[in-house]
Amino acid sequence: MKVDPTISPYLNSKEAMAYLRLTSSSSLYYLINERRLPYLRRGGRLLFDTRELDAWLRGHDSALEMTRSSAPKLRMAEAQGR
Repeated sequence: MKVDPTISPYLNSKEAMAYLRLTSSSSLYYLINERRLPYLRRGGRLLFDTRELDAWLRGHDSALEMTRSSAPKLRMAEAQGR
């Protein structure tokens, strides 16, 4: 996903999922709950700075791989309705 930095470097949850190429919101929220993904909370909204996400991705092979490596925990969290 291309982001125009002249508009804003911040993404909402849906945009962050597309940016990270995650296929489910549960994967995104799992990474948030495990404190593995950088984000800001402003006025009850989650915001993701593309510069922080890029730096985070450089430290990992991919966001998808991060969720796959934690797949058993993720499935348990989904089963519990988190």
